[in-house]
Amino acid sequence: MKNRVTCVFLMVAVLLAPVALTAKPTAWAEAETIAIELDGRVLTLDQPPIIENERTLIPIRTVAESIGADVEWDPDAKTATLDRAGTSVTLTIGSNRAEVNGASVSLDAAPVIVNGRTLLPVRFVAETFSQNVEWDKQNRVVRISEDMAFAKNSNLNAWLLGVGAIIGKRNNQNLYQLGMAVRTPSNVQTQRQSLQSSWGVSDRDDLIDTIASMTYFGHSAMFNNDVELFKSLSKAEQNRVINNAEGVDKYMWPYVMALDKKWGDKSIYAWDWFRMGHLCRWGYLAGYITAEEAYELFEPVAKLLREAFSSWDEATENYLDGYAYWARIDVSGGPNEFLRRQAAYEELKEAEKRDPRGLLFDPSVWTEPVRGIENR
Repeated sequence: MKNRVTCVFLMVAVLLAPVALTAKPTAWAEAETIAIELDGRVLTLDQPPIIENERTLIPIRTVAESIGADVEWDPDAKTATLDRAGTSVTLTIGSNRAEVNGASVSLDAAPVIVNGRTLLPVRFVAETFSQNVEWDKQNRVVRISEDMAFAKNSNLNAWLLGVGAIIGKRNNQNLYQLGMAVRTPSNVQTQRQSLQSSWGVSDRDDLIDTIASMTYFGHSAMFNNDVELFKSLSKAEQNRVINNAEGVDKYMWPYVMALDKKWGDKSIYAWDWFRMGHLCRWGYLAGYITAEEAYELFEPVAKLLREAFSSWDEATENYLDGYAYWARIDVSGGPNEFLRRQAAYEELKEAEKRDPRGLLFDPSVWTEPVRGIENR
């Protein structure tokens, strides 16, 4: 993983002890009408932004928590340390120097405390942490968004849209957002809790290790072991296993062999690979990885998908079969999640024809090479 200073946006408001300030500059009153937008959403702030020395400083708790930054405040040293996606930044009130991953860098305006809230220079944090910032002078709006310049010639976004569409629809998530939800503090925390409860992923290292390992050794490895075990038995032994099986096993053993006959060397790999796409997107929302890292982690997965399958229909069918294997679902039974996911795919294919945001299942990814990200 490339060690870049990316994506940690240093806009975190920390509750601080009140500090006596000098006379309030005239510019502060002018700045009270400034609005802050993150990803097009106007933020509610507990302290208006200010302008000092021609630099806009903004209160930062809401923005920082929205992008998954963790904050530690040292009241004695009056320093705030922010951690997100492998980048650590320490700032000191009144100082024009900051530390980024231990390296000293200069600030164009020092952090200040106003009404017990920490304010930071927006231009510095944007340029340092790969967020775009635009100043709309006419409307007095600071617009902040993820810097996606690295992906301008990549088709990895098309891959991520396709593999995440079904689960996104079933979870009522935003299919077109990289993180599958808008960046808000509550969404960040909800996603972290979900990763912990469903995947045992509680931090950046857990996430990266899971994606890297399960790209090659996921549930498909369990499936392959089941196939090898059953094939190692004689015909009479196979019949005894099926005849003596009870409950789910009575259905699953024939189903495993039917899937092996259907897919052969393709196993149930799409089940694992689609889920690695989910983890890349959810990990970004949780603040564990940057947008650039999400693309980097998914690039080998996209290449594996393209090598193994030839269309969204084929890959999705394999994904659904893998889901039924993992969830131990009798696909011939009544209403079940396998059938609901199958129906969701068909609905999405119809709906995307009318959606102005574009294709969810871009067919060109199966005929064109996987295009990764550009070096900055």
